[in-house]
Amino acid sequence: MALLLLTMYFMKASIEIRADLLKVLMTEDRNEIRGIRASIYNVISLLATASFAITAFLLGQMFVYDASVISLLTDGLLILILWVFFLRLKHDLYCCRQCLVARQNLIKALGTAKEPEDFNPFPDSQAEKPDVTDSELWWLPILTTAAVAVKALVVWIKFS
Repeated sequence: MALLLLTMYFMKASIEIRADLLKVLMTEDRNEIRGIRASIYNVISLLATASFAITAFLLGQMFVYDASVISLLTDGLLILILWVFFLRLKHDLYCCRQCLVARQNLIKALGTAKEPEDFNPFPDSQAEKPDVTDSELWWLPILTTAAVAVKALVVWIKFS
């Protein structure tokens, strides 16, 4: 109910108030994008470090039978988790960029003939195409996967 009243208020609000609202929402979108990007870096770094730490721990234990096999299985699971998290966060990042573009379009349309009658600061953004693709993020899981795979291969050859 409160959201309905708030939306009705902003439908009749001045251009300055609508612009200020959109600026605040765009700032929040940018903060969310930064947070998701940081999460991608943190998750990938954590899982890569965990892979090397678990392998070092397993190989340091004398009583672990077939540590190289356990290490290989662990690395496989960590790589799977890495890619699941990465793809999920990458999708969330894409959706945030779509919202940002939709709000930018609303700001550009303020005070023009293109401005919709009903002002909605939360437009449907599924049809929007983001300007920024974040394609450089693909290098992180690819290089991490390669590093863990090389480490697993070396451990398998040396300790099997």
